[in-house]
Amino acid sequence: MRETYKFDVSTATISRITSRVTEDIVAWQNRPLEPVYLIVWMDGIVFKVRENSKVVNNCL
Repeated sequence: MRETYKFDVSTATISRITSRVTEDIVAWQNRPLEPVYLIVWMDGIVFKVRENSKVVNNCL
């Protein structure tokens, strides 16, 4: 924490935070799953670009 965020946190504080969120974490891990999940994969966006007097497709 000190190196990344430039402040100190005691081990007691970390333990207290962990114990308060543990129940929520376990409940989330044991929740019933949906039968289907939607997945959208965006690989790139295609643009038409003019290069040397020609129009070409360019993907970013």
